[in-house]
Amino acid sequence: MIFNVFSGTALRRSTSGGLIGERLTQLLAMIVMFALGYLGVGVMTFGQPDNTSLTVLAVILLLGALFVTLVLRLVRDVVQALN
Repeated sequence: MIFNVFSGTALRRSTSGGLIGERLTQLLAMIVMFALGYLGVGVMTFGQPDNTSLTVLAVILLLGALFVTLVLRLVRDVVQALN
């Protein structure tokens, strides 16, 4: 998710204002909230014994981070196609 925060920030800086810039600002705010949530889950589960539910949670969080990466790539490609 840290990679996604930096990628989203770079994408936001590379676009001009307007509707796309506004939506990218909102997207970046949501990415930051997700990253903080991931850190919160990491802190709350640190030192807990491994079990199935924590493994499932880790897989879900990993897939969520991959989804955000794909969305950022899609938005970047769309912005490049529009320019």
